[in-house]
Amino acid sequence: MFPVKGKRVLITASTEGIGRGVAETFSENGATVVISSRSREKLKSAITEMRRVSPSVYGIESDMTDYKSLASLVSYAIKVMGGIDVLVVNTGNPIREPVTFSETEIVDWENSVRLYLLGAIYVTKLALEDMVKRRWGRVIYLSSWTVKEPQSILVLADVSRSPLLQLTKILSKDYGKHGVTFNTVLMGSFNTPGAKRTLSKYAESKGVSFEEVWKERVLNPIAVGRTGDVKKDLGSLLLFLSSDFSEYITGTSILLDGGTSSAL
Repeated sequence: MFPVKGKRVLITASTEGIGRGVAETFSENGATVVISSRSREKLKSAITEMRRVSPSVYGIESDMTDYKSLASLVSYAIKVMGGIDVLVVNTGNPIREPVTFSETEIVDWENSVRLYLLGAIYVTKLALEDMVKRRWGRVIYLSSWTVKEPQSILVLADVSRSPLLQLTKILSKDYGKHGVTFNTVLMGSFNTPGAKRTLSKYAESKGVSFEEVWKERVLNPIAVGRTGDVKKDLGSLLLFLSSDFSEYITGTSILLDGGTSSAL
C-alpha cells in the first residue's frame, strides 16, 4: 500500500459505514487517526474495536451541522495528534432522504446545506491553517457520482454537495503553493448500513421489497456487477491521495463508481 505511516488523519462521521472503513484503512496502514460521530455510544464502541488493531485511534463527539462542535473536533485532533496532515470529509445522510423536491420543506434544505456544504467549508477552514503552516496537507471530500447525474429522490444531497466541486477547484489553485492538495471522490454504491436504511425507506414508500429496489437502483446500473468494497476500492485510493505520490493531483473529482455513471 501507499506509505501513510505516521500521517495524522482526521475523518468526519467515521464510526460506521464508509467513514469507519476509511478510518480502519488508515489505521491499519500506520496512520494516527481521529474519528467522530454524533453518537457517544457508537464512538466508544468504534474506538474500543479499532484500538485492538492500533492504539493510535482517538475520537470525539461531533456534528457536521454544528459549528461549535466542529471547532472542538479540529482543536481536539490537533491536540491529540500534534497536527492534521489529512482531512477526509465524510457525511451521513440528510434527515429526510430519500425525498423529491415537492416533498421537501425549507428546513430540510437548511439542514442539508449545513450538513454537506457549510460543515465541510467550516471544518476545512479550521484544519487548513495548520496545514499551511507546515506546507503540507491533503483535503479529500467524499461525495457521490449522483452529483454529476442528479437523482430526483436525492435532491437534497445532490444539490447541497455539488458546490464542493467548485470549492475543490478554487482551493487547489489558492493553496497549491503551500503544498496542500484538494480532491473530491465521487463514490458509487457501497453495501453500508446507511445505504440500506435510505433504500429501505424508499422501498417502503413505494410498497415494494427492499431486495427489488436494491437490485434495480443499485446493482443493475453498476458495470462491474458489484458494489464497492470500502477498504479495497475506496481505502486504497485515499491512501494514494494522502501520500507523497499524489502531490501532482489536485483540484479534480475522481469517479469511483464501478462504471455506474455515464458522465465523462
